[in-house]
Amino acid sequence: MESPVTIESKDPEELQAALNKATAQIAHLQDQLAWFRRQVFGRKSERLIDFPQDFPMIPGFDLPEPKEEAPSKPETEKPPKPKKKRQKGSCTVDIPDDLERVEELVDVPESERTMPDGTKLSKIGEDRSEKLAFRPGEYYVKVYIRPKYAHPTDSKVGVLQEPMPSAIVEGSKFDLSFLAHIIIQKFVFHMPLYRIVEKLLSRDIRVTRQVLSQLIKNCGQNILPLYNLMVERTLAQGVIYTDDSPVSLLQQEKCKEARIWVYIGGLPNAPPYHIYQFTTGRSYSHPKKFLENFEGTLHADAFGAYEQLHNDVEKNISWAACWAHARRDFEKALTGAEDDTALWVMRQMRYLFMFERVAWARSPQERLRIRQEYELPIVEKIFRRFTQELTSRTLLPKSNLAKAIGYMQSRPENFRLYLDDPNLRMDNNTSERAIRKLTIGRKNWMFIGSEAAGESMAALFSIVQTCRAMGIKPQEYLEDIFRRLQDHPASRLEELLPDQWLKARGDEPMPKQK
Repeated sequence: MESPVTIESKDPEELQAALNKATAQIAHLQDQLAWFRRQVFGRKSERLIDFPQDFPMIPGFDLPEPKEEAPSKPETEKPPKPKKKRQKGSCTVDIPDDLERVEELVDVPESERTMPDGTKLSKIGEDRSEKLAFRPGEYYVKVYIRPKYAHPTDSKVGVLQEPMPSAIVEGSKFDLSFLAHIIIQKFVFHMPLYRIVEKLLSRDIRVTRQVLSQLIKNCGQNILPLYNLMVERTLAQGVIYTDDSPVSLLQQEKCKEARIWVYIGGLPNAPPYHIYQFTTGRSYSHPKKFLENFEGTLHADAFGAYEQLHNDVEKNISWAACWAHARRDFEKALTGAEDDTALWVMRQMRYLFMFERVAWARSPQERLRIRQEYELPIVEKIFRRFTQELTSRTLLPKSNLAKAIGYMQSRPENFRLYLDDPNLRMDNNTSERAIRKLTIGRKNWMFIGSEAAGESMAALFSIVQTCRAMGIKPQEYLEDIFRRLQDHPASRLEELLPDQWLKARGDEPMPKQK
């Protein structure tokens, strides 16, 4: 905070300068106070609902009726819930006896039980192995029964027995369905491990957080080849949406701020792979390395690393700025003394967004025509207004309006870029929605235990959120690929990609999650 203005001189010019400085400070503080009051007491929505008479119309497009906002309900303070006593679990898993047992026979094929001379092998016993499994709504136990066979007279033949089905962790007491269930609980429903442990304990299933954490890490490492293929396919697209968010990385003495980045392919007809990447920091080196082989347009905010990529002559990367991000700055300026200008700019932006809604329902050629005929004049008018505001009057440098205008005025070509390419959007909301799913979970997880855990988390989160974006049930997909990844040929790995998996099954996708 700046020190208060003091007046020691009697010189008229110095007094006037001191008065101007004090006026600027007062206006800046009034802007801040008005904004804080609005956050605490006022309407949080950024929606602008007034429609002037001069709204430029597309033939056949009618404006929606403005909706009245429902009055907010007063919040009542809830009494704190009593904390439950933490119960110790075992180093692996304790499965209660009352869980349903479902037997599954894993037998040697009948043709292999007969020797070349016609002698049939005799059954000499069987092994029974129990694994904790899950199906919608309940836990149960799969009992694998594996008969053993031997030659009735010749001991040199040895014992013949079918091996256990493929597993991510050999010798584990957890079925693949249970592993998929735990991943869904953590990365779809954002449950921290301690709550998953408590949920299992309510069914008398005792397992520790350490065991679940190691299982999740193993699953993430197992799925890395598929994740890397998704990364490769995403970078091959000419359009990518990106954003990032901080996460806490647990270290010996204290937590360190690490980063999760999201990259989403933006071509309209390409699979919407959601790629999350974990890094230990936010330096320019991380996106530079990830986008090393990418050429095209990057949708992002004004983070310096993205601008640096755009300005790097060795890279063929264009940066498309986000109009939604810029709009928020003008929304903040509504609390200040320059309400008229901020309101005018927001109204023009609203026209652009409404035209875009119509344009994306049309063909690429028609979309480009709408942009050139209707949106380009509005964009030019906005930037002309910025020039007038900066030249016709003196804006306080620290005012919200000056910051909002400066943000756009210094990057005009980046805000105009979408007008000439029908594959680009005028905002980066695609990646912002994707990163919001992470921030919901981050509030519950609190921190990531290690760099290896962060990499596993990013791979699993990418798979799960890609499934949701494509209308695939993550539980079914994970169960299937966990089973097939163990023996699947590397040359045919693309068959396990979410879009190819859905195509091969011929299933109707469930409603896509935004």
